Amino acid sequence: MTTGDGAITWWGLLMEDYLQIMGPGARNHAVTPLGHFRGTREEALEALRERVLRYQPRHPSSPLRTLVYRDGDVFLMVVEGMTGHFCYRFRIAELLWDSAPRPEPAG
Repeated sequence: MTTGDGAITWWGLLMEDYLQIMGPGARNHAVTPLGHFRGTREEALEALRERVLRYQPRHPSSPLRTLVYRDGDVFLMVVEGMTGHFCYRFRIAELLWDSAPRPEPAG
């Protein structure tokens, strides 16, 4: 089932990192849930935007510059370090199923 833009549902706030390891061309890719949000798609995107702007990546350990871009529903963070660039992609995804029960929001 697909929800419309105005539907309230659970959203996953996800971060994908692309860390260069073991020399040029070798990549390590991981997806990390940053949390969940209950609301509309627009509200989830705003929650993600706020999270992205506060995000402090582990790599590089001494960043020289951080750039954040938005392309539609995707945020891209590029962190320049002494030895290269580190890229992080942030997106929302509708939660379709969870094996653990979700608590109802207060209020």
